[in-house]
Amino acid sequence: MDYVHFLNLEYFILRVYQIFAGQNVDLSQIPSQTLALLDYIAWTGLGLFVLFFAFVIYARRCLHEVEHAGWHKRQEEIEALHKRHDDTQTPRNPRWEHVLGLAGSSLESDWRRAIIEADIMLDNLLTERGYRGESLGDKLKNANPLQFTTLDLAWKAHKVRNDIAHRGATLSLTSRDARATIDMYRRVFEEFDYL
Repeated sequence: MDYVHFLNLEYFILRVYQIFAGQNVDLSQIPSQTLALLDYIAWTGLGLFVLFFAFVIYARRCLHEVEHAGWHKRQEEIEALHKRHDDTQTPRNPRWEHVLGLAGSSLESDWRRAIIEADIMLDNLLTERGYRGESLGDKLKNANPLQFTTLDLAWKAHKVRNDIAHRGATLSLTSRDARATIDMYRRVFEEFDYL
């Protein structure tokens, strides 16, 4: 089988001309200026195609390098964060460590105290951040959900605290419920970089 080792642009130009003219045309019938112009357009188009193709390959390579560098930078930041977290001997927020200690106790009364302490921390946090209101409930009502993405979690955790405060010992609180409530507070505090 013979392979074609050249590109005959005049043949393609002739075929395009035949399609638009609607008739069979001999190459000698097309004016030489038209052929020269079409030949120039074809070669220019081919040259532009090669340039754009090379640009696309270059852009993809650059994008891959930037993505790779960004991934490595993100990994380094995560490792530095973990290292910093592991290296710190003193807790970043001692009150939170106290809450966690109470939540890890085997006594239901300690779980209640942990939730109440976490609620007090939340109230202090919102006051520091400029949220207005007489009580924590008022501050949560005035909060903008677009700026406070864990607002629903804060409401749920605060509701458990209110149940503890109003129902007292009649409220049955399990270890699982206490851990879930403390976890809601944790997620709120992490949003505000409070831990």
